[in-house]
Amino acid sequence: MGFTPDLPQKLLEDQSFIEDLARFADGVLTEKQVRQKWHFFDEAEWNTLGQSDELVEKIELEKTRRIRSGATKRELAQLHVIKGPTILDGIATDQKQSAKHRIDAIKALDSLAGGESQATAEQDRYHIVINLGNDRLVFAGAVKPKDPNDTKTIDSTAQELKAIPPRRGTPGRPPGSKNKPKTVDAEELLPFIAANNRTTDGGNGNAI
Repeated sequence: MGFTPDLPQKLLEDQSFIEDLARFADGVLTEKQVRQKWHFFDEAEWNTLGQSDELVEKIELEKTRRIRSGATKRELAQLHVIKGPTILDGIATDQKQSAKHRIDAIKALDSLAGGESQATAEQDRYHIVINLGNDRLVFAGAVKPKDPNDTKTIDSTAQELKAIPPRRGTPGRPPGSKNKPKTVDAEELLPFIAANNRTTDGGNGNAI
């Protein structure tokens, strides 16, 4: 791209160019990357851009927009997170580091590499134990991913529990009795009481 008198105006209308300059100002892109992309090989052309107050104002507005939208934070994080493997490798291979720190660095590297960690493996399994007195039931296995097309629902309507009738032959009732114990009138017992008295007194009928 050569330097022409109408070039600054064209660039002012190019949103991609303004976004790249905002990324350069935030440290996401380097000067070399911007100049190579937009073919600013001449130093005079590059310095001319900074003399345009309108361009500087648009770059500042774009920087504010990117900060509010989270684009700046996201792109900077992506730029710096790639340094993580090198840092972790330095910890994992450093003999002066403790064994725990080196193992933690290896686990972190494995996670960044896409390996399945132990915590993930445990989350993908289920383990259910049901105690039944002296016995117990154990259910364990892998959790299958939920099918997004599965629209089945579980009926959670409360069910009314029916009372269990008492068992027959409970203490306090005669064997085989289905009803309440019968009551006896006192007058019906008088003959039996009198007969018992005569037997006890030698049969003369006198009261003891």
